[in-house]
Amino acid sequence: MRKLLTSVAIFVFTFLVFSASTVSAKVITDKNGTVAISKIETVNDDLFVGAQTVEIAGTINGDVFIAAQTVKVTGIINGNLHVGANTLDLNGTVKGNVYAGAQNILVSGSKIGGSLLVGASIVNVDNASTIGGSVIAGVGNLTLDTQIKRSVYAGTGTLTVGSGARIGKDLYYAAGNNQAHISSSAKIVGATYKTEAKNKQSTANITAAKKQLPAVLGAFKFGTTLISFIGALIVGLIYLKLFPKHLAQTSDIVNTAFWKSMGIGFLVTIAFVPGILILLVTIVGIPVAGLAIVLFILYSYLTKLVVGSAFGKCAVKKFNWKISNYGTFVIGLASIYIFKLIPVVGFFTGLVVFWVGLGALVLQLFAKSE
Repeated sequence: MRKLLTSVAIFVFTFLVFSASTVSAKVITDKNGTVAISKIETVNDDLFVGAQTVEIAGTINGDVFIAAQTVKVTGIINGNLHVGANTLDLNGTVKGNVYAGAQNILVSGSKIGGSLLVGASIVNVDNASTIGGSVIAGVGNLTLDTQIKRSVYAGTGTLTVGSGARIGKDLYYAAGNNQAHISSSAKIVGATYKTEAKNKQSTANITAAKKQLPAVLGAFKFGTTLISFIGALIVGLIYLKLFPKHLAQTSDIVNTAFWKSMGIGFLVTIAFVPGILILLVTIVGIPVAGLAIVLFILYSYLTKLVVGSAFGKCAVKKFNWKISNYGTFVIGLASIYIFKLIPVVGFFTGLVVFWVGLGALVLQLFAKSE
């Protein structure tokens, strides 16, 4: 029963409003209001916020996780920033990386010590900002007019690199038809690699469209995958923060009983629909069917997080890397998403990850408590 309650708790924490009293983090929720951290405030811990509007002007000595409609950051974050919002206005300082999924993202006068990973409709980074790492973006309209110390990887509809831009390494991009505008004054230290659809007016419009299709689909796939990765990363880091034991035990099952987990995951997949129908027919089994559906939806999402954690542990052990549990998780999850980008291989990777993760979660659910 405790295993079952843990699973339900993970579902509530992951997909509804985050709230907890026993975790070592500051958690603030106000779904219909505004949460503000003033200039004189300092939070010496990780910060989790769920609200309609979030404004951070103070100092956060930890990672920040925000789910809101509108987010404005003018303060200092001495960790990573994770945001899921409609609008993000960033003109403060983030010492780590910024992971953001939003409709509109404006970075103005901001200092980002790490990398910027974004999935959005519009992203604008002005010339008063600096980025210490790379920019990885799946964006409809991307404007860069800033200093970027490493490389830029962009899949966009429209790309604009302004005169004030300075890219410390390479520029990789795929843009829409003649929609890349790179200023001659922009400085790109490395090389520029482009996959840009070209359209010449001719009678061969259909042939030209076919030639453009792979580039467009490639950019679209990259963008949607990036957005999915950012979302999974945010949920996964929260999962690791709030339920470290559950994630550790489940990922250990993946590593120690890989084939068993895969077999059980496959059996659960093919038996799920018939089993639910049987429970519904019996009337008294309807509540059980409802709970089973909730757990199946939850576990279906958690599969990549569990397998990512397990893969990260294997990589760290094999190469003897000395990194934190959070870094281990990021490596594993990123590896899965990279494999999923590979044609054909990506499909089978997703299938195996789903079955193995689902089987491990089921084994963990029914495992004896230590």
